[in-house]
Amino acid sequence: MSLKMLIFDYKDAEKKFFKRHQFHDFDIEFFESSLNETTVGNLPQEIKDTASVISVFITSEITPKILEQFPNLMIISTRSTGYDHIDIDACCNKNIKVLNVENYGAHSVVQYTFALMLALVRRLIPALNDSHAFKFDTNNYVGRELNALTLGVIGTGAIGASICKIAHAFGMRILAFDYLQRPELTRDYHVEYTEKENIYKEADIISLHVPLTKETKHLITKRELALMKHTAIIINTARGELIESEDLYNALLNKNIAGAGLDVTECEKISLGYGDITEKLENSDKECISKVIITRRLSQLNNVIITPHVAYNTQDSINRILSVTFDSIKDCLQGGHANQVN
Repeated sequence: MSLKMLIFDYKDAEKKFFKRHQFHDFDIEFFESSLNETTVGNLPQEIKDTASVISVFITSEITPKILEQFPNLMIISTRSTGYDHIDIDACCNKNIKVLNVENYGAHSVVQYTFALMLALVRRLIPALNDSHAFKFDTNNYVGRELNALTLGVIGTGAIGASICKIAHAFGMRILAFDYLQRPELTRDYHVEYTEKENIYKEADIISLHVPLTKETKHLITKRELALMKHTAIIINTARGELIESEDLYNALLNKNIAGAGLDVTECEKISLGYGDITEKLENSDKECISKVIITRRLSQLNNVIITPHVAYNTQDSINRILSVTFDSIKDCLQGGHANQVN
């Protein structure tokens, strides 16, 4: 008998994967919508009663009220590394295993990070905007060469380490911070481990590659921004809540720093997510609404690039995510713990 599985946040690029792969042990139903307390009410009761496995992306939100709707749920698999959109304690209380996917974006996110760096450092956006208007002023496009700049990398896990390797190939000086230092980065790529404060003071570009935890939330605030060079650029392809967005906006507006490349923002499920923003705002708290307003203001600055959390989004990466997702689910069903986070 096949296992009932519900896949939410289903995207066109994932459809290509399922055209090439068959999973006969699973009875799969696909939903393009995210799973949340609003959309769960639209599901037939029979589907909720029989579902054993649910797969979601970060645009879904798994709360205790959601879990109550699925009496026979055994596994929740998120097609992401981060799992802060899932109430882990509530899952543990119901003996539901939560699985994630590690390191799938070690190539795609790294390459996208450098795309943001180069676009900002080489003034690509103003040049493109002027090209569309067919008016040019080369004085507005004067940039810098990466080999003349110092890169600060906060977090040297799989993605941060790859950032260091590519930065070394560009000839950049590399400063890094991580509680768990990797000697091979120092040996092979001349990475200089130091304290965060030294990175803020010395780096021309600061790139964030840490998970969102209680300790890392608002890692960058007006205090850290005040330490940075007026020419500094911040890149964030990790989690939006690592940066206090209003402080960032004020620093950019007052030219305390030079620019920002953000693939993630605070409360991005509202500001950058799918669906009717009016409906989402009606169901959001005041703090989140204020963050959305700040994101809109940030997007209007000519020294800011904001994209909708797509750094991971290559067909190669999506194929890896889905392959690991099903391997982990099968392992879990056989009593294993591959990629289990609780």
